This record gives sequence, structure tokens and C-alpha cells, in this order.
Amino acid sequence: MASSSIKTTSVTKNTIGNILGVLSIIIALTMTLLIVNFLSGFIEIKDLQGLPILVPAFVAPFSAACGIIGYFLNKGKISLFGIIFNIILFLVPFVYMILGTLFLGV
Repeated sequence: MASSSIKTTSVTKNTIGNILGVLSIIIALTMTLLIVNFLSGFIEIKDLQGLPILVPAFVAPFSAACGIIGYFLNKGKISLFGIIFNIILFLVPFVYMILGTLFLGV
């Protein structure tokens, strides 16, 4: 009876780890789509203005934390990819501002 509860706990930890890893990737993809849309102007959304560039600085750490927790629970590549993707997204606003200052001289 004790071994069945251990298997259930292990399956639950793996499932929760996978869900957190996928959630991390979904949040990162949403932010990426907003940034690409902002830079390309494919769908014009005037209400957002510069928000898609600034959002990753605030949301990416929380999304990366989901990926880190998922990685500790499952050790899967999905969570690891989510962590790396969110770290790159965290740097996007800073790179955008630095390059804008260098090339546009504002």
C-alpha cells in the first residue's frame, strides 16, 4: 500500500512539473508575439503603445520562476527551455532601450 502512494506522488510531481514548464513557455510565447507585433506593426493596437516592450521586465521573472519550480519537480527539457526563453525575454527591454539610445541618440 505504501508503494502505490509513492507512485501517485511521483506522477503528481511530474504532472505538476510539466504543467508549470508549459505555462512558462505559453507566457513567454505570448510576450514574444506582443513584441513582434509591436515591432512589425502587423496588427495596430494603439492602446498598448510601448507596453509590449516593457512587460517582459516585470512578467518574465515570474514566468521563469514557474519554469524553475517545474524543473525542480520534473527535471524536464520543457521547463529548462521555459527558463532560458524567459531569461532572454527579460533582457529584451534593456537591449531595446540601449540600442535605441545608441542609434537614435535620444
